[in-house]
Formats: sequence, C-alpha cells, structure tokens
Amino acid sequence: MECQHISYQYPQQSTGLVDLSGHFPEGQVTTIIGPNGAGKSTLLNVLARRLQPQQGKVLVGGKDSYDLSDRQFAQQVALVTQQHELFDELTVREVVATGRLPYHGLLSQVPPAEVDPYLEVNGLTNLADDLIQNLSGGQQQRVWLAAALAQEPRVLLLDEPTTYLDVHYQQALMAQLRELASRGMTVIQVLHDINQAFRISDWLWLLQDGQLIKCGTPAELRTAPLLAQTFKTAVEIVEVPKLGPYIVQLPE
Repeated sequence: MECQHISYQYPQQSTGLVDLSGHFPEGQVTTIIGPNGAGKSTLLNVLARRLQPQQGKVLVGGKDSYDLSDRQFAQQVALVTQQHELFDELTVREVVATGRLPYHGLLSQVPPAEVDPYLEVNGLTNLADDLIQNLSGGQQQRVWLAAALAQEPRVLLLDEPTTYLDVHYQQALMAQLRELASRGMTVIQVLHDINQAFRISDWLWLLQDGQLIKCGTPAELRTAPLLAQTFKTAVEIVEVPKLGPYIVQLPE
C-alpha cells in the first residue's frame, strides 16, 4: 500500500492531511504515531476508503484504490476501528461471518466451516452463540478483529486496537499481528502508546499537523530530539532490562 501526495481537509477545520506521500512495506507491521490531532485516524480512514482524499491517491497492489469495486477492495483491505455500530441481534458467529460477505453476498450463504477458524484463533469459540451486545469492550474488539481477518485481506488496518484489551490480550494481539505479517499480510495500525509502537513495529510513520515528519525503522526514529520536537515535550531514551530502549517523558 502506498500514498501519493494525499491531502484531505475537514470542512471549516484546520486539521487534515497535507501532501502525504510514503509506502507501507508489504508483509510488515507499520505503526502510525504522533501527537493528538496529527492526522493519524484521518490517514487510516483515507487508507480504508472511508474518507476520499481531495488530492492524491492511495495505491493498493499498484492500483488506485478507487479503481477497485467495493467487493474487490473488501477482499484486499480490512479495517478494525475503536467504535462500531453494534448489531444487537447478531451473535458473535454471525458478526464474524460478515467478514465473509465479500465472497458470498448473503449472510445465510456463509458456511460455519469458514467462520470457525477465526473464532478459534481469537479465543471466541465459547462465545460464538452470545449476542455481541452482551460482551465486554475487549471481547467485542476481538470479535471485530476476527471479522476483519475473515475477509482474508492483504492489508489489515487497525485504529487503536489495544484500547479495550487487558495486558494479557494486548500481548496476545501484538504476537498475532507479528504472525500475520510473517505470513505476508501488511499490517498498518495507529497506536498512542509510543513504546508499544516501537516494540511491535518494523516500520513507523511519524505525523505532526497532518504532515509526514519522517518514516523509517524504529531504530531510525527512536531519537530524543526528533520525538521531543514532534510531541513538544522533553524525552529521554533509557535502557530497561529485558525491554531494551524505552522512551521516557521528562517532567517539565
């Protein structure tokens, strides 16, 4: 996936994206980081075709994403967001089955055998017949991830995927994303936890005021001057046993 001179401006607002160009390496985990209002979620929504850029284009497999039909796009790109419209009368199995709709069209046509593996890998088998409205926020997040994976996408987009997860499931999710990338999936996520972002990622995009300040490997972006300037706060890089380099915000 690649951005070519993407610009997007919200009506009557100064926030948005400004002439963004860069690539997301195939089969790697890329994390978009930056201060509040930097344009992280806006960029993710542009990549997901939820917002159409006013200038520039997003390439998926070398093609303009808007040259793909809705079905073709859904077979290549899946999105997991923080907020979802809850389908109160749908069970977990039925929600995960919606991820198969780009290949079938009707929910009734999705065989259970296509859904079961995604329930199992996300620890949802014992919740399969529960209504999604009765689940905790963390459980719901795992359901929507399972539905996204059921699309069998080439590119998986995630907006703050650890928000509702406890520490155990955060670690499990990060391991799962690494495994997906190792099998060739391109994973692009937004995270606010900067240390988590540096630990999990192969590649990072650093945004500020809708602009791409720098992209590169964690080693290339883990510099105190760069992060201090972008986040407008003093930071220090310290070595923590068993964790390695750790970014610490210094008191003002």
